[in-house]
Amino acid sequence: MTDFELRWDTVAPLFAALGEDPHGYSLHDGSGSADATVLAIPTGDIPQPPKLPEGGGLAEAPLGDYDAVELTIWGRPAAKGLVSFGDGVAAIGGFEFTADDADGRLGAAVVSALAEEAFLEGAEWLVTIVDGDPASIPAYLEQGWAEAAKVRAR
Repeated sequence: MTDFELRWDTVAPLFAALGEDPHGYSLHDGSGSADATVLAIPTGDIPQPPKLPEGGGLAEAPLGDYDAVELTIWGRPAAKGLVSFGDGVAAIGGFEFTADDADGRLGAAVVSALAEEAFLEGAEWLVTIVDGDPASIPAYLEQGWAEAAKVRAR
């Protein structure tokens, strides 16, 4: 992951647009556990097109500071995520699931759709933030994502 260098001052406003509280975090530069982990992946490394479950559909909507993607199954909401755009980078988050996603398939479809939105906006990289250390990464973020930084609460 040598091509991506995280600049916290650049991505913090993107996380703020998604409803995260990046100002409560600072980069973790010491040893010991971190409060959260920032993950990154090139947008082109996310499988396309999104693999939808049977009866699945995607809806995308621009909502001011961010765009939303919602996955429905037979017309009922199942999962959603948000993406905000910066210069060459996009942040994703705000994931919500109203259907079971134990295997990560719904989340992977939403991430794929968010990556497509980011690519269309010119983002080369996606970043997201997960609470705790990488050991607790959700299944839909395991494939291809790499640690960009650890952050701690202020």
